[in-house]
Amino acid sequence: MEHCFACDTDYGYLGATPHDGSCPACGSSAVTPAGDLSVVDTTTWESANGLSTVRVSAVDARSRRFEFMIAARRGRGELVCLVIDGTEVPAETLWSVPSAVATTVTAHGIRVSGSTPTQRS
Repeated sequence: MEHCFACDTDYGYLGATPHDGSCPACGSSAVTPAGDLSVVDTTTWESANGLSTVRVSAVDARSRRFEFMIAARRGRGELVCLVIDGTEVPAETLWSVPSAVATTVTAHGIRVSGSTPTQRS
């Protein structure tokens, strides 16, 4: 099931290729990823008091950019900001971070609740 964060529409997609990356109801590109996400950049920051952030930039199969900002303390992270193709969406509307993002964040020693990192062989 796909979801539009702009108009809050849920919609199904059937097809052999990833969906086209836009909402059929309103045309917004602020929808769930089309296909798998590929991480393209990661930026980390850590303060002396133990707070840290990891910003993960990724693209989907339709070349839309996704920005995930994870804030963490003592190795426990929480999604605090999500930007899809230039549009900020409420972070609490995302049920869990995608596995590629969780894997990247876990590599920095941070566990994001509700997410399962991909196992690397």
